[in-house]
Amino acid sequence: MRNPIRRLAFLGTGQMGKPMIRRLLGAGFEVTVWNRTIEKAQDLERDGAIVAKNPVDAARGQDAVVTNETDGGTVNHVLISQGVEEAMEPGRLVIEMSSIKPKEGRAQAAELDRRGIAHLDAPVSGGTRGAADGSLAIMVGGPQDTFDKALPVFEALGRATRVGDTGAGQLAKLSNQAIVATNIGAVAEALLLASAG
Repeated sequence: MRNPIRRLAFLGTGQMGKPMIRRLLGAGFEVTVWNRTIEKAQDLERDGAIVAKNPVDAARGQDAVVTNETDGGTVNHVLISQGVEEAMEPGRLVIEMSSIKPKEGRAQAAELDRRGIAHLDAPVSGGTRGAADGSLAIMVGGPQDTFDKALPVFEALGRATRVGDTGAGQLAKLSNQAIVATNIGAVAEALLLASAG
């Protein structure tokens, strides 16, 4: 993988993807974007992004590919079935920023490793506001040296913490969601108690 990373493909320009892409463009990265519904990506051209017609064209020749899709099945379809991994050169990097199952992240990392492509699972917390202002919490699983190479990408988006090996980022995100859900439940119970009193 060339160092530093300057050219990125970003696959998935939804509510989280768009502000993240704008942060990367603002940090000086060259970003090629793709979305299943191409109309949802086209307004990013005004910000300086290049819009690709398909994920393979987006990934070809990039230093790294960032995926931000709805679920693990979609990520796998884009990376494997649609041929993104075949379009990437050995030594490049996939940064998986979708929230998917840890076992899916590990399986994708193993498949990419067979082609000599590095992988980090790096789901985020902070919502669209955090994506827009660059304050996302990024939980990263993968090798330390790969994490170090990807730090400039993460620094444009928020605060990244390597939490362990491949799959650990997704596990940390699941744990975070459990904490959030528990807190929401506690607040709801407290409000009911206060209202009844």
